[in-house]
Amino acid sequence: MERLKNIAGLVLAEARRLGADFAQCTVSEEVKHEFNVDGGRFSLMRTLFDRHVGITVLKAQRKGSVAVNRFDEEAVRAAVADCMAVCESSAPDEAWQFAEGPAHASVRDGAPECDTEQLFARTEELLRDIGSRHPKILVEQMITDHTAEKTVFMNSQDVCYETCGGSYHFSVMYSAHEGEKGSSFFFGDVTLDRLDRPVIDCAFMERDLQSVEKQIDTMPLEGKFVGTAVLAPDALSGTVLSTILGSFVSDGSLMDGSSIWKDRLGSRVASEALTLSMTPRAEYVVGGAHYTSEGYPAEDFDVIRDGVLENFALSQYGANKTGGRRAGNDAWNLTVRPGTESLEKIISGIEQGILVMRFSGGEPAPNGEFSGVAKNSFRIEHGQIREALAETMISGCVPDMLEHIRGISSDVLYDGSNALPYIAFDGVTISGK
Repeated sequence: MERLKNIAGLVLAEARRLGADFAQCTVSEEVKHEFNVDGGRFSLMRTLFDRHVGITVLKAQRKGSVAVNRFDEEAVRAAVADCMAVCESSAPDEAWQFAEGPAHASVRDGAPECDTEQLFARTEELLRDIGSRHPKILVEQMITDHTAEKTVFMNSQDVCYETCGGSYHFSVMYSAHEGEKGSSFFFGDVTLDRLDRPVIDCAFMERDLQSVEKQIDTMPLEGKFVGTAVLAPDALSGTVLSTILGSFVSDGSLMDGSSIWKDRLGSRVASEALTLSMTPRAEYVVGGAHYTSEGYPAEDFDVIRDGVLENFALSQYGANKTGGRRAGNDAWNLTVRPGTESLEKIISGIEQGILVMRFSGGEPAPNGEFSGVAKNSFRIEHGQIREALAETMISGCVPDMLEHIRGISSDVLYDGSNALPYIAFDGVTISGK
């Protein structure tokens, strides 16, 4: 860690020598141990090393940023000089602002040390468990790894954070097959800080494997109707939540005025059942951020609480540009407060709809309208999950869907990054042949 601090100190000193009014740098060193599986068989074992020096400077409110992957003094000094050159060619902007100290912290969390033998054992076990419990599943690719990272974040206003952490990550892409028939592929991902239980029992791995096995035989949906779409966590994140964060509450949409919620702070924008938070400091998040990209301490905050828009996800720069308030963090660790009913109970009350495990579609319109393909999905009829569906289109408008939440499940996916339930939305257009 001392070496990283010395490099950060060199960056700040060199920036000051070259006339910068402010300087900030992130110096990190990463080691990754990785196993790859292709077609159900081990194909690769490797160790990767990475170094990173990210530099930001201000001079007369002109900003420059560069990054290099070398730690030698000559390369670091040259990078600072390049950063100053970028700064000199930039337009001044009074909105640039960064954290002021004194602020010092040293943190160790997650799993900084890799147990390589246990990582291999859990990888081998996961392959074996999938093969024995779900013989129709073909593991097309699996990547498992442990990443250890040491980072020093320092600025010229007496801010310094030292972090040492690590995590295990399991990513599986698979499909189900029977003879010449096969399902669409699906992904399973989980990030862990310990390897104390079988990976197949983590997150929704087992539940999703069972679901994909039922998708070998699919039926086309006939016709078009407006019904209830139950979005599984992955589909929920890829449609509704990404639209809220990307189009309604972010720096870009608020600064350019395209956000339809730009004047709705403090107003109800969703059913009172919905509370959406950004939670890098939650106990179930592995390796969550301790500080923002501008050097402020990271704090959890609610975007929507009981249906009311409580906060925008603004950086300090975005807050200065819009006259708003800086958010507590700029991480995308999301938590949706669970409901009180199980997924099965929610589905039992749906007359006609669709259970969507995965969604594939383009960027939504600025007003939140979207359309795309419901993947790995099932028809719901008279309160029962029916046949697996061939690729079916769904479309809707996110603000309208938020007003028509039928239910939020008590089932929650904890994948090490987020805590997300299933949510059932009324008023979604579902289209087949």
